Amino acid sequence: MSFQLITHTKKDLEKVVEVVIDRLRKTELIQQTPINPEEDRLSQKEAAKFLGISVTSLISWKKQGKVPYYQIGRSIFFSKAELLKLARKNTGLIKSSRS
Repeated sequence: MSFQLITHTKKDLEKVVEVVIDRLRKTELIQQTPINPEEDRLSQKEAAKFLGISVTSLISWKKQGKVPYYQIGRSIFFSKAELLKLARKNTGLIKSSRS
């Protein structure tokens, strides 16, 4: 049996704890957010903030077909209900904003 000694700085451990807590909060938010039809439509900026990602990442996901979206003329919007459904099925999709 061999042992490995791994050392971390206090700052490293604090960063890990922050990332874990952030992910848990986002998972909890996704699981508990009610879907209100009156507030279902999100702009790209609102959708990116809701998912905890950058607008650039959201646009990339949209182009790759990872997230559903709607377009009327030049306006692009996202359904909060559909994003919640997607996030609930793919918890790994939503990453910590600090990672």
